Amino acid sequence: MKKTLFAALLLLWSVTGFAQEEAEVPSKIMQNHNLLSRSPNSGIGIKGGVNFASVHGSDKDKFGSTNSHTSFHAGVFAQFGLSDFFSLQPELLYSRKGFERQDSVFRYDYLEVPVLAVFNISDNLSVHLGPQVGVMMSAKVEDKERDLEPYNTFDYGLAAGLEGKLDRFRLGARYAHGFGDLRKQDDSGNSIDESIKNGVIQVYVGVSF
Repeated sequence: MKKTLFAALLLLWSVTGFAQEEAEVPSKIMQNHNLLSRSPNSGIGIKGGVNFASVHGSDKDKFGSTNSHTSFHAGVFAQFGLSDFFSLQPELLYSRKGFERQDSVFRYDYLEVPVLAVFNISDNLSVHLGPQVGVMMSAKVEDKERDLEPYNTFDYGLAAGLEGKLDRFRLGARYAHGFGDLRKQDDSGNSIDESIKNGVIQVYVGVSF
């Protein structure tokens, strides 16, 4: 689990470092390396925004009547243009998920790595689609810390959305659908096999450099 996340983070760090080195290559050589060119489809940046998090799955009723939880996400991204139409965009995000019910708020903080294919519909609009993995860093009910032992701390899923771009500024919306079950034990510490997973709608702004 942690080895998988570490490998993904190492990949993101390595590719970003490679991009910075290529930025120093003379322009004539860079024309032959569209992947790392300073085109509108390439760059690194920061992003952040609002999460509208919830849970889904056939067993979610075990938590009773639940509502979405509004929280945040923030992080960095690197975009690498392969053509005028297609790019790859890995990200490193800190994202708070969870849900609310009448008596309490459940919050789960994740460190996540999405790796997205970016399809440019026009110069200012693109579609994003790809897998993501994440590790749960902490769990809280209200403001009280919970032991992570009952949870499946590794999560994986699929993310898809739209993004608009104006100069170096970005505005987007995305839905991330989790495939990993939230818990492996119930409140009494008994092993369980239940289908309760994370889902989150993200609205964000970003700035590229």
